[in-house]
Amino acid sequence: MRLSRTLMAGAALIALASLTGCGGDGDAGGGSTGDLGLPAAGDMASIEKFVNQHAQCNNLRPSDDEGSGLLEKEAADPAWAIKERAVCDDGSHQTITLLAISDMAKFQAANNAGKKYEALVGKNFAVVPEGDTTVQALMNAKMLLLVCKGGYEIPSGYAQHKGSAEGCILTDYARS
Repeated sequence: MRLSRTLMAGAALIALASLTGCGGDGDAGGGSTGDLGLPAAGDMASIEKFVNQHAQCNNLRPSDDEGSGLLEKEAADPAWAIKERAVCDDGSHQTITLLAISDMAKFQAANNAGKKYEALVGKNFAVVPEGDTTVQALMNAKMLLLVCKGGYEIPSGYAQHKGSAEGCILTDYARS
């Protein structure tokens, strides 16, 4: 009897901890990308699998012979913290750039200081699709849009989370 009460109390504490550990509810409050419930992918195969669960990622290729995709030069710069870069095509033959990120804060800071790509981010990866359909599908899969520039107005009701780098926000709003 004592053991079952102890187990029930432990289960209640675990449940309470998981409820209180959730990310923000749309406020502009702080926190890192780690506490927002973002998806994670450990390697390029995992990123491809994640994208294919929610959209299409056809003909994955690590090198970009055709010059398609984005962040090719940035992937060679250690300041961007890009471990690996690959590209694939969505169902409409538009390019999707997949990025495995070793340090999301460094990636966001480099993005803020550089060209300012609007990338969808997870905990440790980013995806830069060219097609709006893929953007919406991945946002529905709990990825957030990284925006590191002023003047990007977000309508009320959409999430606005402080990014890992000063001047960046994460949102579930994307202009189409």
